[in-house]
Amino acid sequence: MMTNRAEFMIAWFASMAARTTLVSLNTALQQEDALHVITDSEAAIVIAEEQFRPVLESVVARAPSVREVLYVASEEPFGLDQFRVDGRRVSLGRKGAERTDVTNVYYTSGTAGPPKGCMLDHEYWLRFADVFLRLYDVGPTDRVLCCLQFFYGDPPWQLVAALRAGAPLIVMRKFSVSRFWRVVREHQVSVLFTIASIPTLLLKAPESLADLGHSVRFGVHLGIPPTLHEQFHDRWGFPWIEGYGLTETGLVIGMPKELAYEKEGSGLIGVPCPEVSVRIVDPSGDDVAVGEAGEIVIQAPGIMRGYLNRPEATAETLRDGWFHTGDLGSLDADGFVAFLGRAKDIVRRNGVNVAAAEIEEVLRSHPRVLDAAVTPVPDDLRGEEVKAFVTPVESGDPPSMRDLVGFCSAKLADFKVPRFIELIPELPRTPSMRVMKEVLRDRPHSSPSTWDRESDS
Repeated sequence: MMTNRAEFMIAWFASMAARTTLVSLNTALQQEDALHVITDSEAAIVIAEEQFRPVLESVVARAPSVREVLYVASEEPFGLDQFRVDGRRVSLGRKGAERTDVTNVYYTSGTAGPPKGCMLDHEYWLRFADVFLRLYDVGPTDRVLCCLQFFYGDPPWQLVAALRAGAPLIVMRKFSVSRFWRVVREHQVSVLFTIASIPTLLLKAPESLADLGHSVRFGVHLGIPPTLHEQFHDRWGFPWIEGYGLTETGLVIGMPKELAYEKEGSGLIGVPCPEVSVRIVDPSGDDVAVGEAGEIVIQAPGIMRGYLNRPEATAETLRDGWFHTGDLGSLDADGFVAFLGRAKDIVRRNGVNVAAAEIEEVLRSHPRVLDAAVTPVPDDLRGEEVKAFVTPVESGDPPSMRDLVGFCSAKLADFKVPRFIELIPELPRTPSMRVMKEVLRDRPHSSPSTWDRESDS
């Protein structure tokens, strides 16, 4: 549980060399969601920054698998020459790691219950780096920017790709709109990779004469808003190339670099990456016609090994050799894929999947709440926001909105806490008692009965 410090990646390489597995903890997690990750993964050693001691001390006390807790020192190591084993420099080349060793577990939110541990192996990282370098021709003269937090799944492949290319990886402690372009210019960054609302936030900053004063050749972004795509190019003078992938798959669909300008604003996310097969299927698993919507399913080397301790979820996702994304898309006559939305019951907030069921479970545990349902609502900045529909218990006063937010904040990371809350006498249900979320999603989320915690009204 660490921010962007050198020790994070040192611990990762050490873990791989020892043929163990690194489990990343989002630094925003609180006690209950951190406890789930640590106990579900049966973590043996916890490595963390001192600032997270208040969260982890209570968690570790309830996690019998944990044998040791290490808090990093205030000063980061500068270089690795100081590290020795029996007086000799550490040589990762002599380690007996196998390509099938599970190197990482990332907890991702699905359609039901708490987050699942996605297991990734050496093959995943090697393939991801290889595909990125082949597609985008990154070499020793490039400088690659990492502006994402290390606990996400993207910085590790960026590091591996940079090492293989012989290119420096320029790392920001955290993303900052005010500092972003200064870092890019000062360190002569030539390749960007961004997710979620990063380019949108940059676009909303005041224009400057220095907007074109940089060395960037191109940027790769997952989920470019089609209506803003051309503005990115016009503002900064380089192509932003669309791509698609999940934690479970890595990069599997990408726009060819030579077509980046031609396809700007089209809503197309590209063609299958090398060694990747993509189909668009109906609920029966049959291919749909060209131009018709269906589920995006993927077949590729190096995708996830499965969900830790979740054989049923693994079997549901990996069927007949195909990874079922739960996302909707279509194929045009030339083989380009269009992304049409997410079929899973999640909120995709700032590029992070938030499980509705996880938030609903916490809300239902409130003494004044009878039932709850969570849905996504569109948001120009974050892609989607979390909205909760809450049915109070019949007797007594209903819970206040601030009370519900405080209750959730004590149990969940801040990005999971609902922004919008609407009290509703009864949730719409089917005869089988399933909550009809499609009905809830159709309700205007800006109605007078909906409270917005950002405006406190």
